[in-house]
Amino acid sequence: MRFKLFRFGRKKKKNEELSEEEYGSLGEERSAESAEVEKIIKNHSYFEKENVDLKNAPARIAYLERLRDTIMEGKHQCEEVKFEYGRVTSYLKDIQLIDQAQDEDKQEIYDCAKRIVELSEMRKAIRHKRYQISDPQRKALDRFEDDVPHDVEKLLEFEDLQVKIRGDLRKLNGEKAYLRSEKEDINRRQSTLRRISKALAVILSVAAIALGCLLAYWQVDITVPFVATAAFAFLIAAIIMWEARKNRMEMAVTEKKENRAVFLTNRVKIKYVNNVRALEYLTGKYAVRNATELDFVYSQYRDAKREWARQREGTIQIEENHEILIQVLRRIGVRDREIWFTQAKALIDPSEMVEVRHELNQRRQKLREQLDYNTGVMTECLNEMDKIRRKKPEYEADVERVLAQVGDLK
Repeated sequence: MRFKLFRFGRKKKKNEELSEEEYGSLGEERSAESAEVEKIIKNHSYFEKENVDLKNAPARIAYLERLRDTIMEGKHQCEEVKFEYGRVTSYLKDIQLIDQAQDEDKQEIYDCAKRIVELSEMRKAIRHKRYQISDPQRKALDRFEDDVPHDVEKLLEFEDLQVKIRGDLRKLNGEKAYLRSEKEDINRRQSTLRRISKALAVILSVAAIALGCLLAYWQVDITVPFVATAAFAFLIAAIIMWEARKNRMEMAVTEKKENRAVFLTNRVKIKYVNNVRALEYLTGKYAVRNATELDFVYSQYRDAKREWARQREGTIQIEENHEILIQVLRRIGVRDREIWFTQAKALIDPSEMVEVRHELNQRRQKLREQLDYNTGVMTECLNEMDKIRRKKPEYEADVERVLAQVGDLK
């Protein structure tokens, strides 16, 4: 099945290579996204906590349910990462078994691998005459050829999702900034009302003293001034109370909107981190920069394979040595034996084996970082629930009821 990946910009011809400018631009963008993910984790911990009135039962339960959803998303991500982590760890254990094999087994492995490498070098010379595929890309495609169509689709989805997530983050950050500005404006209006109230109280006090003096010393009739002053004070006080009530209602609505924006930002940030990690892992897996390059390289690889099929010199000898190598690897307990056919050079060159181990360790480190991040998200959500649980018995019942829907977190 052939995937059509040239979805943006000028459509490229079948054998046309991507330009260095496109490679460099995308590489810089991926590096910037990685740095932004690290910044999110460093500066904002795992997610921002919401300002929720726990005394309000519906608001409290809704907040607990949002925490539950975040935990379940982290749990799902951890399960996927652990599966791939187990595969990488299995490869590293196989390397250890090869290193610890007996001398006669090592020699037999070395001889078979050497013949495989020599015969493969003859065919590789033909490949490089017509097809532009780097050695890391070729090795990756040899090892994961069956996974490529599915991984191309995943890369496309991740890249499309990345654009949407970045747009959502910009919108949410803008909305939070606007709502915080609204809260500051409401607080300024409330401060102004308080100052007016104090000024009114001073004016009324002065007026009362003045009227009292007129009545006491000059026996002036103060009925009309007193009524006018009282009416004026009542009118101003009514206006102040109306405005203060309106400000309180606006503040409540604004805080509710801000909490919603914080919740959505938390979810988008978690998706952003996981999406960037997934992009880094898949592009590193195939030594490419994006889905378009992977599709191009994969099409070149398949065309080359059809050419290589016509170059059968040495194929029988390679297969014979391959079978011998598989038997020896099975004898020493190696689980993923087929991989070493395409990694035969690592079996005769210690520096190549070091590179293979280094690449596997890097892949495992990326998976561990993603696992640690999602575990941290789950831990912070559980800690937040635990804090709520300890406040009141009825809170504890709500937390237990919501946590019961999550299941086993191990």
